[in-house]
Amino acid sequence: MDDNQSSYRQIIKSTSLFGGVQFLSILISLIRSKLVAVLLGPTGMGISSLLNSTILLINGFTSFGLDKSAVKNIAMTNASGDTVKIATEVSTLRRLTWFTGVLGIVLTIILSPWLSKLTFDNTDYTFAFIWLSIRLLFMQLTNGNLAILQGFRKLQLQAKANLYGSFFGLVFTIPLYYYFGIKSIVPAIFVASLIALLTSWYFKDKVKILNVKLTNFEVFVVGKNMVKLGFSLSFISLLSIVSAYIL
Repeated sequence: MDDNQSSYRQIIKSTSLFGGVQFLSILISLIRSKLVAVLLGPTGMGISSLLNSTILLINGFTSFGLDKSAVKNIAMTNASGDTVKIATEVSTLRRLTWFTGVLGIVLTIILSPWLSKLTFDNTDYTFAFIWLSIRLLFMQLTNGNLAILQGFRKLQLQAKANLYGSFFGLVFTIPLYYYFGIKSIVPAIFVASLIALLTSWYFKDKVKILNVKLTNFEVFVVGKNMVKLGFSLSFISLLSIVSAYIL
């Protein structure tokens, strides 16, 4: 009975924590949207939204849902207490996030003229997509760091990483919009993604993990199930991303 009560308390505590962080994150998003609307106007809001939705679409296809499946794998190995297995799962995730991030960059650069034509009906934003391709790597690394924190049940650190990333992203991007207007859209998206990555790295490094070196074959063996599960878990969310982009 005591174990059950302890589990219930942990669930309530975790739910309250993420509920509060979610509320603050939504509040920050509302403030950002309002300020961007005032500073950039309807045209700037539209450009920013289209660029972001396109990048999110590519990320949905190239991330393979690793941020979802990795949590399960890391949590299971962490419960076993085997430090080598834990380190192996974490190292595999790190390698895979780098691989999928670079894959997203290459794919975006190759498709940049087509993406500009499809999204804006012209090729004026080809270089914008090329510059924003680096965001796909930042997103993958950030999501990988957050997955590690969640897998280790470091929920407070994960919540802080999300909240501080959103807050400092707002603090550093709004001046760009204020001084440079529509021309700052691409740099602002880049800066916000970089801040989110640095914040997630800062809090992830608070978790002590054994460092192991893996060969490419070992990464393939350990990671193939992670990729299969991740893609299955992310399929529904991928459909919603595609629908949002089409709209």
